[in-house]
Amino acid sequence: MTEMRCSMPLRCETRGWCRAGNPTIGAVFITFMLMWIGGAATAQTLQGEVTYGARDSMRYDLAEQTVYLFGAASVHYQGIDLSADRIVFSFKNEEAQAFGALDTAGVVAGKPQFVQDGSTIEADSIRYNFKTKQGLIRQVRTQEQESWVSANLSKRLANGEVHSKGGMLTTCDRPKPHYHFKVSRMIVIPDKKIVAGPAYMKIGKVPTPFALPFGLFPNAKGGSSGVLIPTWGNDQSRGYYLLNGGWYIPINDHIDLQLTGDIYSRGSWALRTGTRYKSRYRFGGNLDLSYSTLLNSEPDFPDFSKQRNFFIRWNHQVDAKASLTDRFSASLNVGTSQNFTNNFNSSTVDYLSNTFQSNIAWTHLWPSKPYTLAVNLRHSQNTINRTFDITLPSVTFNLQRIFPFQLLREASAPPRFYDQIGVNWTSNFDNRLSTTEDRLSLENIPTLATQMRNGLRHTAAITTTIKNRYFSLNPEVRITDRMYFDQLRKTVFSDADTIYTVTDTVNKFAAPFEWSMGANLTTKIYGMYTFRGKGVRAIRHVITPTAGLNYLPDNSTQIEGPFGLNGAIGNYSPFDIGIYGKPTSSESATVNLGLIQSLEAKVRDRKAMQDSAGISDEIQLKKIKLLDFVGITTNYDLLKDSLNWSPVNLSARTALFNKLNVNFNSVWDPYAVNSQGQRIDQSERSVTGKLARMTYTNIAAGIDLKSRKYGQAPSNTPNNDQQVVEEADPSKGARINFSLPWRLGLNYSYDISRSYFDDSFTVTKRQSVLFNGDLNVFKYWKIGFSSGYDLVAEEWTPTSLNLYWDLHCWEFNFNIIPLGVRKSFSVRINVKASILRDLKFEQRRPYGNTNNLLY
Repeated sequence: MTEMRCSMPLRCETRGWCRAGNPTIGAVFITFMLMWIGGAATAQTLQGEVTYGARDSMRYDLAEQTVYLFGAASVHYQGIDLSADRIVFSFKNEEAQAFGALDTAGVVAGKPQFVQDGSTIEADSIRYNFKTKQGLIRQVRTQEQESWVSANLSKRLANGEVHSKGGMLTTCDRPKPHYHFKVSRMIVIPDKKIVAGPAYMKIGKVPTPFALPFGLFPNAKGGSSGVLIPTWGNDQSRGYYLLNGGWYIPINDHIDLQLTGDIYSRGSWALRTGTRYKSRYRFGGNLDLSYSTLLNSEPDFPDFSKQRNFFIRWNHQVDAKASLTDRFSASLNVGTSQNFTNNFNSSTVDYLSNTFQSNIAWTHLWPSKPYTLAVNLRHSQNTINRTFDITLPSVTFNLQRIFPFQLLREASAPPRFYDQIGVNWTSNFDNRLSTTEDRLSLENIPTLATQMRNGLRHTAAITTTIKNRYFSLNPEVRITDRMYFDQLRKTVFSDADTIYTVTDTVNKFAAPFEWSMGANLTTKIYGMYTFRGKGVRAIRHVITPTAGLNYLPDNSTQIEGPFGLNGAIGNYSPFDIGIYGKPTSSESATVNLGLIQSLEAKVRDRKAMQDSAGISDEIQLKKIKLLDFVGITTNYDLLKDSLNWSPVNLSARTALFNKLNVNFNSVWDPYAVNSQGQRIDQSERSVTGKLARMTYTNIAAGIDLKSRKYGQAPSNTPNNDQQVVEEADPSKGARINFSLPWRLGLNYSYDISRSYFDDSFTVTKRQSVLFNGDLNVFKYWKIGFSSGYDLVAEEWTPTSLNLYWDLHCWEFNFNIIPLGVRKSFSVRINVKASILRDLKFEQRRPYGNTNNLLY
């Protein structure tokens, strides 16, 4: 390409030409003459350097001070780039004209492109004046944020505005869009808005009755405020409704706000506010508040009820780079128990959840120090029995394991056996309240404050490790010190022939102390079985036996007296109300026994050998796990006079074919039971002839199957499918991935427990199958499903079906819940682009059950 530079208009009278790729001496001479004459001129108006060039040839008209550029021509001036197949540049008028050219097929090629400040304009012809910074454009097509604007004739002003006549506006990036708004005139204000005159919508070439007298379309970077169009429908219990209508406000680059609400024709209503905030490298999160008043039935009817519900959700996370010493996070989920019973504005997960938990945490770290301080505010609520457990606050000071003798040893001294003795320490302070939802109110705070229980707990452990080639011994001494400020007191009174007990709580400090000690011995036994076959080459068997001894002295704080009914002898501990419990009231010395096994096989990796065929003759092997874990544990109490053995726990875990995950747990009791189901000091073998009796067994299996036809597309490979994934509707709860033709997840669970009495037992079984997955029906059709079946109750679990159809610039979503009290369906078709997100049709409606919202 030949490229020339000039910063002033030309005033030569000589004509010349230059063939690109073979510039003549005369052409070079003319170029220098042009630059010399331009430097001598007095009428300089261009403020910078003009760079121009062409692939094929350039022709100069010195009389008119014009250069003609042919073939991939380009002109650059102060951040303005103009390119086309043909460009005529006039230095006299400081103006450029750009055109395309017909190729051998009769198609216009090399259409002009005008680029300034990251904005690109494509057109059939462009005429632009570099002095006035104005231009005239014919058959223009340009992208403004998420919009594509086309016009028959446009004029670009010096301030960047584009005034157009006769064109269309769409969010579809196809040259022939699937839909568009046909407009008579419009003004494009960069990074602000698009103002359109009378417009009507066309789908393809078909006009629709959807018309607008004028239109204002957002065109600002980072979003703009606007109306959120509600969803309409009808419910037999609450009447006609509008859901999720409101206003969206992007406050600044770091925070936005969304205000929405619901209204029903029979008086119910709801308000919600949601905000998201983000400060890069510092913190981010979101806050959602909701309040609703739901009316059930008519006020004059006896079954009329009124519910006031609220819910608060706050998630906050501090970036790890923000501070080296402090960490803060918040996860707040608190509200009324009936908040998510509204069928239309609660997800399936929220509706089925019967517990909500919150935790606000601050942690301080001391650099190069082994201790930390954490302060937490916790909350837990059960929506079934409406109970609340609140901890305000929970303070924890933790000293990580240190080796004090190593700190005292001189650097030049030889190591000693007791240098491996380590100490760790934890101190806790908790202030807890257990209450019910109906007692939580501002007026009741003084009463609730008196019901809070608190205390301190210090726990420490002194540990060490002694190893040789075969065994590892881990002795340990544990210390627990509880500090309470309240105690339980029982006082016995007698009145005539009646003896009764009065129980109250007294303010009295006490610090019950408890200690224990133990040691664990472990080793590993390896077995290797080798084979000469072509498939399996070896199997490795690892056995890990463990044996431990734990001693717990009698730290009882029990008080015995006539505290029972009618003066019967009973006992209690002053620390029965303590939040950390009370010291153990019985001495024990238990021997813990355990045996863990695993099996691995080394087999030929046929796939790897096929991939490297012809490269290496070496046999390639891989490891596969046959049994991840098989364990048996039990313990024996040396100090008990009977029933020394505890139940035996069996467990196993494996992944068959690296696909099917299987878990097994079972509990077996070696002792028999009497007619009341209580354990007796007789072995099950001596009574029934069986080695042990099963009390509980659980078997769980799960598999996740995926298509191997295409697999997951690499994240660094751009394609249309990934674009669909990025623009998929987030309300469906998952991103849509068309690169995976199908997926199926299956989970099976079987529980059985036995209760023994009267020489027989009752069996309680739970057995269910859960499944979920999705399937590509066509190229851009995907069906998703989630369901399950309770094999014992013979009932279906919560079920939902979803159909998603990607329509390029539109998307269609259909969801149905065919079973249960939430039986309903929803239909939604909308434009993908966020600026026209509310150009949609959406409807949600219950069906089949007239009392879907009456829980």
